[in-house]
Amino acid sequence: MRKAILVILDGLGDRPSPLLKWLTPLQSAEIPNLDLMASKGLIGMQYPIAPGVPPGSDTGHLSLFGYDITEEYPGRGVFEALGEGIDIGDGVAFRANFSTVEERHGKLIVKDRRAGRISGEEAESLAVEISEMRLLGGEVRAEFKHTLEHRGFLILRGEDLSSDVTDVDPHEIGYPVLEPLPINKRAEKTAKALKEFLLKSYNILKDHEINKRRIEEGKPPANFILPRGAAKTADLEPFSARWGFRPAAVAAGPMYKGIAKALGFEVYQPKGATGLPDSDFSAKVSKALDLLSEFDFVYLHIKATDVASHKGDALLKREILERVDLALEPLTDASEDVLIVITGDHATPCTIKKHTGDPVPILFYGKGLPKDDASNFQELDAQIGGLGWIQGNDLMRLILNYSDRALEYGLRPVTKRIMYIPRKSDLTPLSI
Repeated sequence: MRKAILVILDGLGDRPSPLLKWLTPLQSAEIPNLDLMASKGLIGMQYPIAPGVPPGSDTGHLSLFGYDITEEYPGRGVFEALGEGIDIGDGVAFRANFSTVEERHGKLIVKDRRAGRISGEEAESLAVEISEMRLLGGEVRAEFKHTLEHRGFLILRGEDLSSDVTDVDPHEIGYPVLEPLPINKRAEKTAKALKEFLLKSYNILKDHEINKRRIEEGKPPANFILPRGAAKTADLEPFSARWGFRPAAVAAGPMYKGIAKALGFEVYQPKGATGLPDSDFSAKVSKALDLLSEFDFVYLHIKATDVASHKGDALLKREILERVDLALEPLTDASEDVLIVITGDHATPCTIKKHTGDPVPILFYGKGLPKDDASNFQELDAQIGGLGWIQGNDLMRLILNYSDRALEYGLRPVTKRIMYIPRKSDLTPLSI
């Protein structure tokens, strides 16, 4: 049986760009190592959720890991908190962005959902100003924490709170901030507390010296918090129980570490891994390979490709792909007992600057695997590759198959739903 490394290049999928003479970043990039693996392996296209459905990074990942997001998705906020080592307990957690809004006719209009991708000391200083707040006469306590760039998370703590509230983020610029609404009666208190936090934090942020300075410098002020993805504590079946692997993760972004922790992965962030374009990709690959001595499934996440996409910078995305390709060179010489899988969690075309429902290239590589006629890791070859067109939820079954761990359909040596060849320690031998 093989061990497996799954490399997820965030926002990998793309469309032709005028900056690249109407090629995609993958088509335009010099990526000899990815091309080598494609020429010796199997490639195809995958829809992380379903054709035409734009995934979030969280839902895209869960689907790729083999979870049914219609039944098992807890909401994004819990992953953000877990990634920072915060136990939300009985609270409600939200993913939250610093954003820029403008008052217009009694409404707050979203001008920039990421406040110019504010980061560093400015974001930290603003976060401190709203880090703790009492709401509804003290019945609810709000906690806000900055994580990476414009990102952070909000936790509401108190009795009788519910995650059944609507998003306030309209997900588009030029639209008004939305009223947080209760989906059911149980969530009325949570919606009221959230609305109070939004207005109080806005009044604190809009006149802050940092934002006054940003306006003077021609930068968008970070004057509003946009929460979304209300969530209670995740209760997901461990990845090891579902698929039989002992898993580890190499990631830097809080949400990706949080997803891994929620599924029972051991999580590692090597020195130099930042979750940004300046990340040390080689350090991540080296750590992933080292972990194979202790684990048999390693998930390696690279965020920088998505950062470039959201900026609309196809040239930067091409440059990042080329740097990632150099870092991936050790994988081309992986031992015979290692399966390499490379794909993305969703498409983020640079021309669109947001997630879309486009398909994403996928690559399987390993000594002794079947080959197809593809010669390059890019969209046109992937569209006719030997893996064909699959959905993200198919991925783990394919990994089981090509790591020689898949159990023949209908056999049930441990439980009725198990799909992998079990470890001897999982078996109950007959006593005589």
